[in-house]
Amino acid sequence: MLLAALLLPLVAGNLAWGAEPPRTDVYRVGAGDALTVEVYGEPGLSGAFPVDAAGALDFPLLGPVAVQGRTATEVAAQLRSLLSPSYLVHPNVTVAVSSWQSQPVQVLGAVVRPGTYFLRGPTTVLQILSEGGGVSGEGVGEVRITRGAADEVVVLPYQQLLAQGGDDFALAAGDTVFVPQSMVSVLGQVGQPGEVPFRDGITISQCIASVGGAQPTADLARVYILRGDQRIRVNLRKVLNGRAIDATLQPGDRIYVRESAI
Repeated sequence: MLLAALLLPLVAGNLAWGAEPPRTDVYRVGAGDALTVEVYGEPGLSGAFPVDAAGALDFPLLGPVAVQGRTATEVAAQLRSLLSPSYLVHPNVTVAVSSWQSQPVQVLGAVVRPGTYFLRGPTTVLQILSEGGGVSGEGVGEVRITRGAADEVVVLPYQQLLAQGGDDFALAAGDTVFVPQSMVSVLGQVGQPGEVPFRDGITISQCIASVGGAQPTADLARVYILRGDQRIRVNLRKVLNGRAIDATLQPGDRIYVRESAI
């Protein structure tokens, strides 16, 4: 189901790669994670313990201990309860997550380092983009989040995310974050018709040059920018001769270069 673009209050903020890190103190442990357990004065009970596929860690004296869905603080309290009084009197137990591997999120598209990242607690879109190095190009207009097997798609305006200062959409395990690169299409009488990555300030003459320039058969006096329902005529001949302003393009524009009637 396609959800409407989420409209959130605009608050001055930083760029995605300056987002605050996620809070790890409320992270819920899952299969594939690893925990570091410290039992004061008991080196034989301390160390790193992986969480197995069943969501349990194999702890000395106790055997398998189910920890799936608990925070590190809750696991520490659980171990204290299981160790006392049968094995230890008032044991001092601390637990920390040492490896996060149970809650994957895919980050794809126009980011510096696309790939699989793992949630380390409540994590927002800006925080996961920050882990991926931020967006890798100009003209990014939106971010799309596909939620698990339900195929729900949430579309978030990118500039709005930047304005919120990090208080944006919270991610869940299994989400896919996709940053589409805005493009400009160039069609008709040009060397290599196709798409050109949008960047701020790109002009119609620059776009046409990047696809091999206009063909000799092109009608340079009648080049069109197709923008939604608009059909904007550009006299490219005058632009190239310096007698007209080179039109600045917008994301998603299509340029059509007609064939000359002569």
